[in-house]
Amino acid sequence: MSHFNLFALLEFIGHDLSPVRAVILFFVIGYVVVGLPVHFRQGAASRDIWGTAAGVTMAALYAAFIAGVYPWLHHVSVVAR
Repeated sequence: MSHFNLFALLEFIGHDLSPVRAVILFFVIGYVVVGLPVHFRQGAASRDIWGTAAGVTMAALYAAFIAGVYPWLHHVSVVAR
């Protein structure tokens, strides 16, 4: 059984996963992680508001990762080889 490798996960997110699928995945993760608990505590309207805000924030974090972190991470890994 192989161990967890963060660098391989970041490489998959930045290189192997298509941008559209990645944004959708990040949005869904943010919506589910924030939206479902809020739904059970405060109701459906809060779920829609806070879940959507969380999803949009996660999609923006993915965009920041692709624009800022991933090129640097890729450059460091190429130079290190």
